[in-house]
Amino acid sequence: MHTLLSNLKKWAPVIVLLWLTGSSCTKLDVKTYSVVPASSFWSNPNNIPSGKIPAYSALGNITGHSGVGNMMEITSDEMVYPTRGTDWYDGGQWARMYYHQNLPSDVDGNVDGCWQGCLQGVAKCNYVIYSLQGLPTGADPNLQSDIAEMTALRCYFYYKAMVLFGPIPYVNYTVDPNKITQIPMAAAFDSIETTLKSVLPNLKSNVDLSTYGVFTKWAGFSLLARMYLNAKYYTGTDRSADCVSMCDSIINSGNFSLEPNYFDCFYGVNNQSKENIFVVPASTNNLIYSNGIVQASIEFNSSLTFGIPCCNFGNNGASSTRDFYQYFDTNSTYSYNAVQINGRMVHNKLRTFNDQRTGQYLIGQQFQGDGVTNYPPSKNWVVDNDDVCCTYDGNSSTQTTTKIGDDYNSLLSPVVYYDTMAEFSFGTSPAYFRHAGVRNIKYWPQPGLPANNNMANAWSVFRLADIILMRGEAKYWLGDNAGALTDFNTIRTRAYYGSTAHNWTTADLTPDNILQERGRELAWEDVRRIDQIRMETYTNIPYYTRARNWPPKPADPDKHTFLLPVPLNEINTSPGLKQNPGY
Repeated sequence: MHTLLSNLKKWAPVIVLLWLTGSSCTKLDVKTYSVVPASSFWSNPNNIPSGKIPAYSALGNITGHSGVGNMMEITSDEMVYPTRGTDWYDGGQWARMYYHQNLPSDVDGNVDGCWQGCLQGVAKCNYVIYSLQGLPTGADPNLQSDIAEMTALRCYFYYKAMVLFGPIPYVNYTVDPNKITQIPMAAAFDSIETTLKSVLPNLKSNVDLSTYGVFTKWAGFSLLARMYLNAKYYTGTDRSADCVSMCDSIINSGNFSLEPNYFDCFYGVNNQSKENIFVVPASTNNLIYSNGIVQASIEFNSSLTFGIPCCNFGNNGASSTRDFYQYFDTNSTYSYNAVQINGRMVHNKLRTFNDQRTGQYLIGQQFQGDGVTNYPPSKNWVVDNDDVCCTYDGNSSTQTTTKIGDDYNSLLSPVVYYDTMAEFSFGTSPAYFRHAGVRNIKYWPQPGLPANNNMANAWSVFRLADIILMRGEAKYWLGDNAGALTDFNTIRTRAYYGSTAHNWTTADLTPDNILQERGRELAWEDVRRIDQIRMETYTNIPYYTRARNWPPKPADPDKHTFLLPVPLNEINTSPGLKQNPGY
């Protein structure tokens, strides 16, 4: 049976045409809906899997290093794009996200990019649904399943729009842009929930290569679980019991299991991890999506760690600060070895983190590796040696060593990542600040990746660990401490290589600890913003509104920054749209 990836390769030229004809502007004025779809394509059942791919391609605009992904992360406490000299200034757009200072008039593409990314995905799903519904009887033997799949995927795009903007246009088919209006967030929640539940019986439930990257019944349960966990914020009503029910449906199915090695969930080219429930397949040629999150983070010489040719892979951007990194258990055990390198004996100090998840962050002096024997980064990681320093790109007078250096502006400094940093520094960037901030490499780059090429690691949208954590938190809100402990300790036992020595007791079950545990497990997976908002909703502790501590962000007594402003250019072209309060 064809997989999403095999269909993508086979039908790439057709997909481009379908993308153009099935596309729409962000006002959802889908003019192509008045045109009968090409019967020669859609009436052939063999073409239908490929016809759905443009809708899946739209996921690339809302995951990882995208407008939506950036907004979900940079507005939280776990990611920052520092301005290093003039690098990453870009008109101040990264600082505006970081300090919750986005305005309706922003033209940098982030606010409007979120609106467009979500609602263009809706439009692409609508086009496919409309095309399928127009087929003659019997033309598609899997018609109900195909329509259900596209409808559920559309719900995911709507969910992302609701999370960021609150009141959203809820448009299933063509509409005059002058008549578009938003529905309240609670109504959007109800519409998404009702629609998703109605198609669940027709969604595919098999878990194999044929459903890799496909929105299945299990993805539907996952989306509902995430919605129910946050329902008190969206609707004012606690839906924790419903969250537990959805999580139970996934966990008890037996279709998914935790990877013993945390990093195997994200490793390699479109890996088939049994932990992943729904992923966005990737490719280095960006036909659907290219995973650029690590490239956006590491300094360019740092690519040598992963066996990637020096030196244009890293963009030296996305980082985490000490405030977030302090949530990780950095306790470690150390060992030593001696290896022969370039005719000299090098003595290495190797580090193994007690909590394997801490290895997702690079910190300290960076060393060359082959990307194979130094995987995973949580075990036997070189943190020091007696080799000379350093390898500088373009400096032929410096002997090649294991230690990685940086010749930026002839500073010839070692690449040492620090957790301490000033987030924004305009003007000259000293060597220290170029390397400040720990860098996340959970999506391990594949060795030999050509310079300037993105990775083909599939992006994990839903995975079992998150489902277990959501169930544990929902049980906590319901007062089931014993059940909550079982779920949280399942994740912590995996994190500590199967050891139960770090398991929680009832005293550890607090909102602070739950939020921190989700941060350790799900860092940079596009859930931190809503996690902090949810916790603030339940506890009135300002987890989200104090996410920016230095310099202080403007006071937000009405919590209007929980939602983004509706982009001004969208309002100007669709006058029925109304601005969110506070902007």
